[in-house]
Amino acid sequence: MEFVFELVVRWAHILPAIILVGGTLYMVFALHPAMQATEFAEKSELKNAIRARWAKVVMICAGIVLLSGIISLGYQAMKYKFPQHYYHGVAGAKLLLALVILYIASLLTGRSKNAEKFREKEAFWLKLNATLAVILVLMAGTLRVADRVPKSSDSADSPAPMASPEQTSSENS
Repeated sequence: MEFVFELVVRWAHILPAIILVGGTLYMVFALHPAMQATEFAEKSELKNAIRARWAKVVMICAGIVLLSGIISLGYQAMKYKFPQHYYHGVAGAKLLLALVILYIASLLTGRSKNAEKFREKEAFWLKLNATLAVILVLMAGTLRVADRVPKSSDSADSPAPMASPEQTSSENS
C-alpha cells in the first residue's frame, strides 16, 4: 500500500509539472515567436483566448504540483535520512523556485491590470520562466538520485539484524 501511495503522489507531481514546463517551453519556442511574426486582425483576440484557456490549466496544475510536492517532501523527510548535507537545502530552494515560477505563470495568464502591465514584457518573462523551470527540473533530478537511508530499521527492505555470538550459543544448547 505504501508503494501505491508513493506512486500516486509522484504521478500527481510529475504529470502537471510536465504540462506546465512543456507549455512554457512551447510558448517560448513556438507560440510567442509565431504570434510576433504574424500580422492579422484577430491577433489580440487569439492571444486573449489562449491566455484564458491556459490560465485554467496553470491554476489547476499549480495547485496539484504544490500539494503533491509538499506531501512528497514531508513523506521523504519522515521516511528517510539523507547522508548528503545538500538534500534539504536543494529541496527548500526547489520549493521557493517553484513558487517564483508559478507566480510568474499566474501573472502571465492573469486578468488584473498588474498582469496586463506584466505582459508588456511577455517575451522576457516567458524566457525567464522557461529557464527557471529547466533549472527546477535539474534540481529535481539531483534530489531523485540522492542517497537515502530508511529511518526505521524494521523496514521490510532492511536486512534482519545479525545475532550476537551469545544468542547463537544459547540457541544451540
